[in-house]
Amino acid sequence: MLTSTTTPDGHSLAEAMARIRRNRDRETEIFTATTDGSAKDRQTYDLNLAEYGRLLASAMTSIRRAMKKDAEAGRWIAFGRRHHDAPEEAIPPHYWPFLDIHMEEDSAKSHDLLFRGIRCLLAEEIPADHPILEQIHPQAPDTPPARAKPASADENRPVEEAAPPPTPITLYSGTQGRPSSVETLIMPELRRRAAAGIMEPSLARECQYLSQWLHATHPTAHQIKPASLENSLRQLYRELKSTPMKH
Repeated sequence: MLTSTTTPDGHSLAEAMARIRRNRDRETEIFTATTDGSAKDRQTYDLNLAEYGRLLASAMTSIRRAMKKDAEAGRWIAFGRRHHDAPEEAIPPHYWPFLDIHMEEDSAKSHDLLFRGIRCLLAEEIPADHPILEQIHPQAPDTPPARAKPASADENRPVEEAAPPPTPITLYSGTQGRPSSVETLIMPELRRRAAAGIMEPSLARECQYLSQWLHATHPTAHQIKPASLENSLRQLYRELKSTPMKH
């Protein structure tokens, strides 16, 4: 990431950071060799070091921003644990807009999410048939099956141009006969998560996740805040939590 991310002048961040560190070290050498340690010289030296520190911090911010963008696009996958007794799990790409990377702690967190012991893997290194990909990119419950191969009589037909992607459907709040985001999108996702054994241990945390999931995966749908979701999902959440998982 350091070598592939470039600065506005065309240099890689690795080169830029190395140059900043060299200049910082040179500043220290000059201060040590040529000054008498006066308060004025010390003040100038401290100001210069602070500026180099600011430049290095800015470079690291750029790195974290680029890493989050690539993680959200699925170019690399992170695995972590929510707490010390939890199993390791893949962090879904749509979590990353809400997470901050803390490299020094090997963690990714927000105000209500925390993954520790982060390990990373480039997506291109994962075999196409590996089951972990289903956990990272689960198939939507209403995804139609793949079209069957044409019969042999049709095999010589010219290949048609791919159909344009369907226009996103805007789902509303469910009033006046309009489709509901809760019933059409959120409840199926809650059932899928319960069946997969990844439902949050509390209703509040599950609603927080589902509200963020709806915003990230269905931005044109009617958005619902976690507190409002709790009222709509309380009964279903209790039923799913009390239903034994099938192994």
